[in-house]
Amino acid sequence: MTGIGVALLIAAPVALALSTGSEVRTSADPEAPAKPLAGIVAATLVGLLLVRVVPLRLPAMPAAGAAERPALSRQAGGLAMIALLLPAVVLAVDPGIWYAPIKLALFFGGATLVLRCWPSDWRGGRAHRRAMPTRWYWLGPLPALLGWAYLLYYSPLAGSQDMSGYRQYDRLYLLAATLLTFVTASLAEEVFYRALLQTRLEALYGRWPAIVATSLLFAAMHVHRIGDGPLWEMVAVMLAWNGGFGVLAGYLWARHRNIWAIFALHTAVNSLSLLPLLVG
Repeated sequence: MTGIGVALLIAAPVALALSTGSEVRTSADPEAPAKPLAGIVAATLVGLLLVRVVPLRLPAMPAAGAAERPALSRQAGGLAMIALLLPAVVLAVDPGIWYAPIKLALFFGGATLVLRCWPSDWRGGRAHRRAMPTRWYWLGPLPALLGWAYLLYYSPLAGSQDMSGYRQYDRLYLLAATLLTFVTASLAEEVFYRALLQTRLEALYGRWPAIVATSLLFAAMHVHRIGDGPLWEMVAVMLAWNGGFGVLAGYLWARHRNIWAIFALHTAVNSLSLLPLLVG
């Protein structure tokens, strides 16, 4: 199954490059410019490479023991069902302004219920965090974050960064929207998908099966962005953009267990391009 997931994540940008051209729309906002596909792919690959080589060696998270696996499997299964429930709700009934409250209720309330229904004594994730050298815990993610951000937003591959369409909105409105996005996306999604779901899948099945599975579920969550156009194209954009981001965030989390690094990564992808409008 991991091989199929990897094939989908690779095939998506290739199919987009062959059929739709060099740019793709990654945001549901009509004001947001399209992003060059080459910049998305390059930023993701360079980010992954820098996560891997800085530093070359880090302690690995221990696998769950036989006694811990039953409860951990139930937890992971329950969390995966929540991850599937959100896009199912969106496809069944467009929640509109209720999307964010529903997501928070599922990701925090639903996850809490799952963990309380099937408690586990497994502490492998915390042990992995404590085993991480302090220097690399804080400094290790920086090259990947900076390299990824440069290629995606500031390099010649970044394309147009024209955000003038957002100037119709008051700065206070943009700030409030940014803060809301930080809570509902940067915090809620990373805690749920990476800290809770991926960590348990890693303990059960290993690093890369967990990263790939979580990334596909993370991409599926963005089904609300499907708009006009061929369905396959919308799915390919979700896999290339959201799925690729999920792989990068997941690998960063798996190697460093630094929740602040993935918060920063997610905040950057949602808000970095708006920064000149917020502070200018």
